[in-house]
Amino acid sequence: MKALWKTLLFGLLAAALALGVRYIYVQGSALMDRDGGTWDSDALVAAKNFFMNKLDEVQILTAALVEEPPESFLPTAEGEILRLRDGEKTPLTGEEEALFRPVMLCCGEGGEVLHVEIVPDAVIFYTAYGEGGCVGFLYEKELDETDYFDEYLEIVENWKLFFRLGK
Repeated sequence: MKALWKTLLFGLLAAALALGVRYIYVQGSALMDRDGGTWDSDALVAAKNFFMNKLDEVQILTAALVEEPPESFLPTAEGEILRLRDGEKTPLTGEEEALFRPVMLCCGEGGEVLHVEIVPDAVIFYTAYGEGGCVGFLYEKELDETDYFDEYLEIVENWKLFFRLGK
């Protein structure tokens, strides 16, 4: 009789675990935006893959940027990277561009960085835009102190994947 109860208990626990895993999978694989469309999980997977494949380059760039004042960095169609600070666009110096080029103007690494933004409490790397939302990863100066996006998924330590749903 004990064996039957143990079997039933373990069966129920296995079913509960399976439902929990399924819930997490569904939440991560098709993120619904407010217009009824979906964010394909490929955007999150591409951001994570890019981060993992370019980990050293991303960390070197982040270390150089983390204490800088708020500003943005955007690539141009001509392959140049521009700094946007206080509404003015300026090209990077040769040394700065050497830090950015392995992260911003590379391809074939499972994704790409479209925009880098320094804010007071984080360095944000945007990897996808669409349907009014965005996806990427960020480095938080202080753990769990940023609140810019709808959802965060922890990668490691102060690094997180994020997404913002479409409006």
